[in-house]
Amino acid sequence: MKVEYVCAYCGSGEISRDAWADWDTATQQWVLGAVFDYAHCHRCERETSLKEQEAPEAKKQPSPSG
Repeated sequence: MKVEYVCAYCGSGEISRDAWADWDTATQQWVLGAVFDYAHCHRCERETSLKEQEAPEAKKQPSPSG
């Protein structure tokens, strides 16, 4: 089962979490180092709690051959 996180107040998936990213010299990429409790809803424009729920099935993409 796949899950998604949404705003506990409005149900929007337009959310962000506060986190640290660390530079990995070997891969030359930023990697997630830590995720913190603070969450922000971009629809409500406020701090929020996150609600975990089952993600709806992804829509099947048409094949390149038609």
